[in-house]
Amino acid sequence: MLILGFYYLINKTIDTIRPQYLETVEESINDTSNVLSSLIEVDLQKKNTPITDKVLQKSIRDNLFPVLAKAKSRKFQAKIYSFTKTQVDIQVYATDKNGIVIFDSEGFREGLDYSKFNDVHLTLQDKYGARSSLIKAGEDSSALFIASPIRFNQSIVGVITVIKPKDNIAVFIDLAKAKFYQASIYVAIFIAILFLILVLITLRPISKLSRYVKGIRNQEKIQFPKINIPEIRLLGQEMDRLIEELDGKKYIENYTQTLTHELKSPLSSIIASSELLESDLPMNKQLSLISNIQTEGKRIQEIIDRLLDLASLENNKNINLKEEINIKNTIEDCINSCEPELTKKRIQVISKLENKFILGNIFYFRLTIMNLLKNAIDFTKQNGKIQISLEEKSNKTWELIIWNESTPIEPYALEKIFDRFYSMPRPDTGRKSSGLGLSLVKQVCSIHGFKIEIQNENSGVQAKIIFPIS
Repeated sequence: MLILGFYYLINKTIDTIRPQYLETVEESINDTSNVLSSLIEVDLQKKNTPITDKVLQKSIRDNLFPVLAKAKSRKFQAKIYSFTKTQVDIQVYATDKNGIVIFDSEGFREGLDYSKFNDVHLTLQDKYGARSSLIKAGEDSSALFIASPIRFNQSIVGVITVIKPKDNIAVFIDLAKAKFYQASIYVAIFIAILFLILVLITLRPISKLSRYVKGIRNQEKIQFPKINIPEIRLLGQEMDRLIEELDGKKYIENYTQTLTHELKSPLSSIIASSELLESDLPMNKQLSLISNIQTEGKRIQEIIDRLLDLASLENNKNINLKEEINIKNTIEDCINSCEPELTKKRIQVISKLENKFILGNIFYFRLTIMNLLKNAIDFTKQNGKIQISLEEKSNKTWELIIWNESTPIEPYALEKIFDRFYSMPRPDTGRKSSGLGLSLVKQVCSIHGFKIEIQNENSGVQAKIIFPIS
């Protein structure tokens, strides 16, 4: 189909070469015809006698015959591209206002009635006159006939027609076609080579990817191949992730084991406390055990709630991310919600916020701020500080920074800070959280196209959310 399409295009283009050449030649002949008729008009204006057919004929003969005769007798060598021109080949004839030929550079047309021919007929009607016909009846040679009027006192008194044989034009057309055919063959070869190279470049990484998938299917330990084409490499990586998710055994196993481990500790504590309550214990001891059961029960509840939040986020593929969010109002609302915890630890919150707006999901954005703020409160020292600021950067981004005064995080812990179920002991109680809050925060940021960073900064810990300016 590609070859047929290319062949069709070439033929269509070649079909336009002839008319384009003829149009160019016609434009030049039209200029010549108007120059000659203007020459006669200037001569007629010099005469003081009325303009009769004989006066017109004499003027044309006197002005055109010597020039045309001299031009036709000239011999020269004009190298026009690949064609060598040796003589003038144009012909000229003139008619009176009735269309009767009164002058002919070749001599065989004088006295003939040309009033029916388009070049003369249309020109006498003050229209553009032209035709393509045989030069002489019974001959094969054709020509372009281009006419222009001879005017005197705003009236058309005659017509001059310039004739250009097509024989020489055909030479140029054939040369142009030959050159175009040659160029088309070169282009076709180049395209074919380029297409072959592109096919090889494309098929090679696809073949690597195919072997990799086959190895995975055969449960072979095989490394992901090196692929230089970004789009195919990305496709392979996505396929790799899809295979990993569909396989899913390792993920489910780790998820189940970690969840079981996290629930095992509070459940064991609850069971032990309930068994001790069956024995005869002092009231203060009983109250301590009841408080422990409540605390561990809340911890289980928190793990379940966070898991439900994560499940909701992972399964909801149609989250509305076009809601207008006022960052300042959302953060202040979260601070107000955490007022009891802040008051209990006597934490001072310093905020530097402006009324800036972004597009996203209000519910999940607030959930993200609440998680980061509660995390900051948990690890901030008694009578410590939390600083919240919103800064516009030069790279067309905003940075929302939540800094809290606390002990720096160990480097090994920073690497795992966003892992599910990973949690560090709170400095006040020594207890761990569900370890799902920051995992949820990272997932929300990923869905919104934000970037989340947590790092040690200025004798404390800083959480930074980077998002584009709307």
